[in-house]
Amino acid sequence: MLNVPKALLIAIVTAFIVRAALAEEKETLAVSGATATPPNDPKIADVAKPNANHKLLQELAGTWNYVLKISMGPNKPAVETDGIVVRKPIMDGRYYLADFAVEMLPGADGKLQKANFKGKSIEGYDNVKRKFVSIWIDNGSIGPTTFEGTYDLASRSFTIPARPNSSWARKRKCGK
Repeated sequence: MLNVPKALLIAIVTAFIVRAALAEEKETLAVSGATATPPNDPKIADVAKPNANHKLLQELAGTWNYVLKISMGPNKPAVETDGIVVRKPIMDGRYYLADFAVEMLPGADGKLQKANFKGKSIEGYDNVKRKFVSIWIDNGSIGPTTFEGTYDLASRSFTIPARPNSSWARKRKCGK
């Protein structure tokens, strides 16, 4: 049997893993429509920098009151309740952490009852996908939900559906 030094063996295995990961990344970029960029191209550094889309998210930083409209069924009127969201920048403005609180939610009978619902989201803009992204968790479920969406300049609003072809969507107006 060959006596290959352990460090050399680890380096060879690592090279294969990195090569496979880079090949997988190239396929992902090709599918998403982004163009491949040489490693020494200054445009790569731009992908990691906050841009005008991150500034849009900055407009939502602060403490906000909001009205939540919840439909209890297709033929039932929406029940309204209110909540508070505190949104602050993290990671040098690349992302925003939002803490949501809602005291009252509709019960099974459709009437508001004390719930103390809490939710958190991490929101940002993905420069590669060219989409606004969000990860949501709350005290009423056990799995995170991911979102991708767009911004409409004319209406100054974000549209972020939970998943493709979903009837549930978040719309937020930007600006103070």
